[in-house]
Amino acid sequence: MDSDEGSELYASDVEHNYATNIFKESETDGLIDSYQPSFDAYFTHASSRTRTSTNVFSQRVVPLSPEEHNAALARASVHACTPQVPFDNSSFKRWARELDEGFNILFYGLGSKRGILNDFAKHVSKLGHVVVVNAFHPSVTVRDMLVSIARVPGVQSTSTSAPTLERVAEHFASSDSPHLFLIVHSLDRSPKLARAISSLALSPHIHIAASIDRLNAPLLFSASQLAARKGSFFSSDRPTTNVGYSWLWHDLTTLAPYTTELTFADRTSISGASSSRARVDITNPVSGPMTETAAMHVLAAVTAKAKKLFSLLAAKQLENANSSDVSEVNSAHNPHDQQHFGLTYDALFTLARDAFIATNDTALRALLGEFRDHGLVVSAAQPGTSGSEVLWIPLRKERLSKLVENLDKDAT
Repeated sequence: MDSDEGSELYASDVEHNYATNIFKESETDGLIDSYQPSFDAYFTHASSRTRTSTNVFSQRVVPLSPEEHNAALARASVHACTPQVPFDNSSFKRWARELDEGFNILFYGLGSKRGILNDFAKHVSKLGHVVVVNAFHPSVTVRDMLVSIARVPGVQSTSTSAPTLERVAEHFASSDSPHLFLIVHSLDRSPKLARAISSLALSPHIHIAASIDRLNAPLLFSASQLAARKGSFFSSDRPTTNVGYSWLWHDLTTLAPYTTELTFADRTSISGASSSRARVDITNPVSGPMTETAAMHVLAAVTAKAKKLFSLLAAKQLENANSSDVSEVNSAHNPHDQQHFGLTYDALFTLARDAFIATNDTALRALLGEFRDHGLVVSAAQPGTSGSEVLWIPLRKERLSKLVENLDKDAT
């Protein structure tokens, strides 16, 4: 029994010795080279530099031309299956009640709200006069809205001109005036209309139901205008104090397509689809790139020698693009990027002279003048040289190839 007393081991001693033996065996076997705590591993990983890819999405995806954009929309509309959010017209009574309580309603959410607001306009037409403003139309102005309001009996005075905002607000502030319901579609499309409506929104008998489509639309309204409320403080003597909106915000997500709202949208505003034929200014890239349609119109109006000169320059530019790196060709989206695919003026003059297109400098500059005026050929000083000029066509490789093929077909 005495010998047993000297051999007692506690559990902690056993576990400690066991763990120590494991690490020793592992180290001898080469399974564990070093032990690093978790916090050290975190800082080791965080201290390493992250690699950022040089591939830019805008450089990998080729922008659409207006023709390709319209064709894609036509194909998509055939197979489109647009989900519709069910809507109950019973909300019209609640909205009319909120308008009667002195609030104006602003509808937001994904999808066109035009159809529902037009139905609401029919509902409130029993309560007063209704004016519908299509703010998404680019030609709609504040004067157009005032002319429509002037058709309400009593608003228009003997003057034949449209009434002012102050005159309209004062008229509907009187207790015996009728109620006016303003239904505004896509208010955020016209900031001028939004500012004008702020002068009418606090008039007691003017009720506004408007819709917005963009995420940044709330930036049109200041905090004081949003906090303004209708009430007995409306004063015709101080029109500057009667500015505000008194909005109640309602989510009106319909998921309906913006078919009518986009009818008047500028299709050429998409990237790379500007239809402007103005001369491309190298110092001002905002002037917009040349399109195939505009190029074909220019080429149809020039002489046969000018067409041959253009085909010669285009062939050399395509040859340079084919011999260049693929990444350089993909990144050439604007005239600046395509400059290194161009041809020097001296080289172009030599080729034109050999092809009997232009035998002297005056003839060559005369042929190039028409293209330069329309932005079909642009030029810039060659870097690293004294006065040497580089000429090129501001079209991407695939569009230039298609244009040359059309020219060859017309020639045959």
